[in-house]
Amino acid sequence: MGDRESSHTGIDLDIICISELVTRDEGAPEKFHDGIRSDPNDYRVYLNGIIKRMQGRDAFLTFAQQINNVNRILSMDYSSAGDIARVILNDLSLTAQVLKLVNSSIYRQFSDKGISTLSEAMIILGTDEIRELAAGLKIFEMMKSRANSMVLRDKMLRSLHRSAVARQIEREKGGRTSDAFPISAMLYEFGEYLVALLDPDTYIRVEVALEEEGVSRETAAKMILGVTYFELGQMVALKFNLPQKIVQAMRPVSLTAGQSLKIAPKEETRYLCAFVYELCNIPALENDAVSLDAAGTLVDKYRGLLDFDARQALTLTCTAMDRVIRHAEILGIDPVLTEPVKSDPGIKNKVKLDLGISRVEEALGEGLSIHEIFTRLIDTMAQCFYFKQIVISIKKKENNTMVPRFVRGEKRPDGFGQVMGFKIESASDIFNNAIDRKTDIIVKDTQKEFSRQQIPSWYMEKIACPFLVKGFGIFPVFVDGKIVSMLYVDWDEKTPDPDQNTLSYIQRFRQQMIKAFTLHSK
Repeated sequence: MGDRESSHTGIDLDIICISELVTRDEGAPEKFHDGIRSDPNDYRVYLNGIIKRMQGRDAFLTFAQQINNVNRILSMDYSSAGDIARVILNDLSLTAQVLKLVNSSIYRQFSDKGISTLSEAMIILGTDEIRELAAGLKIFEMMKSRANSMVLRDKMLRSLHRSAVARQIEREKGGRTSDAFPISAMLYEFGEYLVALLDPDTYIRVEVALEEEGVSRETAAKMILGVTYFELGQMVALKFNLPQKIVQAMRPVSLTAGQSLKIAPKEETRYLCAFVYELCNIPALENDAVSLDAAGTLVDKYRGLLDFDARQALTLTCTAMDRVIRHAEILGIDPVLTEPVKSDPGIKNKVKLDLGISRVEEALGEGLSIHEIFTRLIDTMAQCFYFKQIVISIKKKENNTMVPRFVRGEKRPDGFGQVMGFKIESASDIFNNAIDRKTDIIVKDTQKEFSRQQIPSWYMEKIACPFLVKGFGIFPVFVDGKIVSMLYVDWDEKTPDPDQNTLSYIQRFRQQMIKAFTLHSK
């Protein structure tokens, strides 16, 4: 893209050497671009791969150690308050968070004057309560520090929500159900979280299989990994010596609505965790008929376990989410879950699209090169939309032209990229109009007389007519008010015009491009 020049200022991609964009420093940490090897006939292959990455030399070096730290707290069942306090006090950040939380509105009823030390907290709230609270906060902090994608952020929030629901159930029942309950509920999706964190490529494969094969999430995981997410989570928990009662509670149950439940006392936590998991997957809308109906089905399924009706169950999960929201400032998060997946005629695979967006966000968070970021971005667009051609052009400063750098779509003759390049000048055509007016332009029919008056002849002769382009869209990219790039898409008669939802996604990709340029300039 040209040689570096010290006199260059601003955010022009052409000052970057292309060889630097595609070469990674040998000493740089691994980024897990490739999936872990799996064998559907031998779960140990994938399990060993996950364990190896957890213990690896890369950016997740401390992950296994953090789990061991959590385990130290969880394993202190019969230790003295002083011993437990010393373990917590070794982590100053954890100590501060525990004290902030016990002084929040949830625990305010226990002390009007406020709690200033861990010892005081243990006297007022109980040793087990503080030990469990510290372990939960440690798990949450471990997940939050790695939530560099929407998928991981969602899983972190859902784990916190399940924990809050579990604590609320304990209060409703009038005592502690089990000291494993809130922690087990929090870790219920541990296996799925690990795959999304350590092996995002394989996680996407499972999500695609789920949608295309029409099977459950656990069946899709077993098809790809050789093991279900729940089984994987339990195996890893055992590997790191988490308490047996927690591992046992993470095991899913098989129930059908209306059957009579006879649960042994030692199995109660396991069934409660399964109930909480399903309850938290219902949209938390108290007055929504669909949500109420789903809650009714769930309550009937677990009848005999809890004395809740549908309305009470839905209120329970809403109250717990309200508690998560109230403590957002203390926990340092934005407690908003993503919307459920909805079908869209202009999108091939929405699950894959959302995961692709998350992968671009990961690349931005990891400081990857613009080449890597834009490659992920345009590959996602090509795989998930019905566009015939997608082009990312970059402004070349030396001759003030817009030059295609990334091209995806149906096969076009060699030199297609060069044809799509154009001179940036006074608004003489539709491409320059978009730049001059700083606006997106959608042409739905290239054959209409009005459109043809605005479209440059070079485009009609070399692109539109030879390749039967029905419509196209151009989306200029500005940073600090200066044009730096342009995103182009087109479609033919067989492809529907992009709707507002599709255009919203394109605008999200543009925001990611702007962020990439901005980060690189720094």
